[in-house]
Amino acid sequence: MISIIIPVFNNSKTLEKLSERIIHTLNDHELEIIYINDGSTDNSLIILKELHKKYNQIRIISFSRNFGQHPAISAGFENAKGEQIVLMDADLQDKPENIPKLIDNLKNNIDIVYTIRKDKKKSFIKDVTSNIFHNFTAKQVGVNVPKNIGTLRVFSRKVLNALLQYKEVNVLYGPLMYYIGFNHCYVEVDRDERPGEKSSYSFFKRLELGVNTLITYSDLPYRVFINIGVLIIIGSIVYATMLLVQYFFYGQMLPDGITIIIFILALMFGVIVFGLGIVGFYLYRSFQEVLRRPKYLVDFSTD
Repeated sequence: MISIIIPVFNNSKTLEKLSERIIHTLNDHELEIIYINDGSTDNSLIILKELHKKYNQIRIISFSRNFGQHPAISAGFENAKGEQIVLMDADLQDKPENIPKLIDNLKNNIDIVYTIRKDKKKSFIKDVTSNIFHNFTAKQVGVNVPKNIGTLRVFSRKVLNALLQYKEVNVLYGPLMYYIGFNHCYVEVDRDERPGEKSSYSFFKRLELGVNTLITYSDLPYRVFINIGVLIIIGSIVYATMLLVQYFFYGQMLPDGITIIIFILALMFGVIVFGLGIVGFYLYRSFQEVLRRPKYLVDFSTD
């Protein structure tokens, strides 16, 4: 069986066409399509219920509110029954017609098939943030992550079982799939334009995703502040040495430096407060994990 996991957030314009294309493309396969309605405010859930009546391959999991893309993916993973798992977006940029080609690559000891989008013109901000995010992820997990990697991917049940062993609340499946290893390959695919919809990933959501990745998969924040602290100590020792040399060898002190003293105090205060913010963020994340709150709450689901 092939399980196709599709998070849905206000995708009412594409759901019917997406379902038709998937079922037509994979009509020779045993198939389940798991739509996870992540608190959509449009009529996405109504359309999904109608599609469920029309196609017995469609299953629905509807959250009680918007929990986010990764909790939605987690719900799909936890309910998937297939031996091959497909993860894709609901905006019809990913072509369902590419799925068989990806599944064909899931052999010869390949456990994960990633897709690489053919270069298309993007906004400057999206291009910069995507490059930063993918370069950072590659450095942290020790894998060369292509900058145009897409959400659409296919992987084996073995990989899914490994992913489900990670029980953290704030799971990020993109970096995690590289982190866990397994043999993988890349397939270049075309993408369609988003049909009249704007991406739900704003600049600030991309920034939040980058910060969460930084905190979850890296020790960089506290290492940076350890190094800043060392530099401040070295700078203080150098400044004190200059004062002593001036006093003992030249009989004079450096000019009164109320300005520089205020500057140094302000700098140190800013560094300390910012460092405490980083520590607080780690403590908050630890607190969330200790609470063991559910990643999502289901309001409605189908078998």
